[in-house]
This record gives sequence, structure tokens and C-alpha cells, in this order.
Amino acid sequence: MNIDRERLRADIDALARDCRAVKDILGTTWTRPMADEQRKLVRLRRRVTELHVLVARLRGKHHVTRAWTEQERETWHAAIAERVAKDYTSTAAASAGEEAR
Repeated sequence: MNIDRERLRADIDALARDCRAVKDILGTTWTRPMADEQRKLVRLRRRVTELHVLVARLRGKHHVTRAWTEQERETWHAAIAERVAKDYTSTAAASAGEEAR
């Protein structure tokens, strides 16, 4: 996999800052319904997890180590990493693939 790791790391950092900001809002006394913020936090955390799965996969490791069977864990990580990697394929590899056509 030829992944733009710099952009991947920058996106993880940006999402972490967004998560922190939403958590700060949710950590104060609620004066209004906060369902939208809660849903936003869930979406942000899920995306951060997916990006960390890709980072772990690039290192040959697993990010989520729940008590799954080895086959289930490998299948899940491979599927997530493959889907997320499409967003981070470096432009050099993409243009080389187009030239080959």
C-alpha cells in the first residue's frame, strides 16, 4: 500500500482536536438538548478508530484487540483498512496506475 502518511497523520490530529472540542462541550452543564453533539462525537470517534486501524495495519498490527477469533479480527481489520486506504492513496501511485491504462 502506498499511503500518504503525512495527510493521514494530519487528519488524525484534526479529528482528535474536534473530538476534544465536542467532549469539552458535553462536559459542561447541559442547558439544552445535546443529542446532536453526542451523535457528532460518536461519528468522530468512529472515524478516528478507522484511521488508527489503517495506521496499525501499515505496521502489521491490530488496533482493536477484542476477544475475537484471529480470523474475525484479521478480516475486520483488512476490510476497514482497505476501505479507508482509498482516501489516502498517494497521488504518485494513483497517477502511475492511470498511466498504465
